[in-house]
Amino acid sequence: MRSRRPEEPAPTLVAPGYHACALSLLLALALALSPFAHATDDQDGDGYTTAEGDCDDTAPGIHPGAAEVADGVDQDCDYVVDEGTSAYDDDTDGWSEDAGDCDDANPLTYPGAYEWVDGLDNDCDGLIDEGTTTYDDDADGFSEVAGDCDDTRADVYPGAPEVADGADNDCDNLVDESTSGYDDDGDGWTEDAGDCNDGTVFVYPGAPELADGADNDCDGTVDEGTDIHDDDGDGYAESSAPDGNTDGSLPGDCNDYDASVYPGAPEIPDGIDNDCNGLVDENTTSNDDDGDGWSEDDGDCNDADRAVYPNAPETADGVDQDCDGIVDESTGVYDDDGDSWSEDGSSTTSGGDCNDADPNIHPGADERANWVDDDCDGIVDEGTENYDDDGDGYSEIQGDCDDANANTYPGATEINDGLDNNCDGVPETYVGWSCGTVPTGPSLATGVLGLLAAGLVGRRRRG
Repeated sequence: MRSRRPEEPAPTLVAPGYHACALSLLLALALALSPFAHATDDQDGDGYTTAEGDCDDTAPGIHPGAAEVADGVDQDCDYVVDEGTSAYDDDTDGWSEDAGDCDDANPLTYPGAYEWVDGLDNDCDGLIDEGTTTYDDDADGFSEVAGDCDDTRADVYPGAPEVADGADNDCDNLVDESTSGYDDDGDGWTEDAGDCNDGTVFVYPGAPELADGADNDCDGTVDEGTDIHDDDGDGYAESSAPDGNTDGSLPGDCNDYDASVYPGAPEIPDGIDNDCNGLVDENTTSNDDDGDGWSEDDGDCNDADRAVYPNAPETADGVDQDCDGIVDESTGVYDDDGDSWSEDGSSTTSGGDCNDADPNIHPGADERANWVDDDCDGIVDEGTENYDDDGDGYSEIQGDCDDANANTYPGATEINDGLDNNCDGVPETYVGWSCGTVPTGPSLATGVLGLLAAGLVGRRRRG
């Protein structure tokens, strides 16, 4: 036997079964600490253990069969929270009683649901079947099923009084019948719209007015615009006289829109047949009484004479035909140039003005050298240098040096008369006598004058 060293502790002796006991203690401790350690124990004293289905054995109000309350906890341990409470949507329609579902056992019933004809308050508004054909929505005693044709109006139902409101109040499919708002005669107009006689289709606002004694167009006037109505108030209609004649036996108003026009009205110059006799402006200044195309208003200065009118041809008759205020101008009896002579003569002398456009030309006028017959005697420029006074074919202006002597003119034959017959300014050559011959009478004088002239000429030449 080995000896024990002094410093070593003495060994501990273990009794038999020690290890088995320790193992049991460890197992018991593990079970106590395990979730299932108390499964068979009713920890909360509610009569249920975990093993028996208590889903929360720390809360005595939670166990199988517990009353479910609306608290968001599964009291009855059926894994459904708050079922059977007002917070739970029992019918899965999306609404609970707390949210307003008035029948949480019917999925067709919840706030805002469609109202069905089922005798239930589907939309949870406290009304049953409202808005359906079986419900009297307007509380007038009739539903649609009972014949109400507008169940939103309490004044509309079968047998209701019809009023003029544009609605079928009595539900007979007629609107406003027998009221002022109904078109009784079918002409498109009601009394309210202005129909003044809703019993005839010929009477309504704007209807054609007929000669029937009725106010067809509802304007308050009867038969206006027709032949029997005096439209202009002058006492005459187109087909009647003041006595009411309408058979055409008396003449009628030829313009019933003008009170100045009627049978027998005074004719005035207005371009209208005022008296309805078919003539316009007769016996007035605007009428062409003589038919020459001109009236007094147009300027006719004598509307009884067809030959007298503005711009008419003027004739020598003492009448102002052209109405210009001048009598017979441009005719033979008129002094056109104001020299007191006309073509046919003046009031004091006979004979006429041969040019009545020139006041310097007339009988007795001074003749001038102008190649014109100024004094109208048929001779031009007589007594002037332009005129051949002696009839030898030459005038002074043509070179006649003595226009009172027919033997004197340019180119004439020189004769023994002591004159320059040919007007050449050269003394004549004496013919028919010589010195020693004693002429007598005029020949002597002529001869002496000729010699004197010849001598003077000779001196001038010698000088």
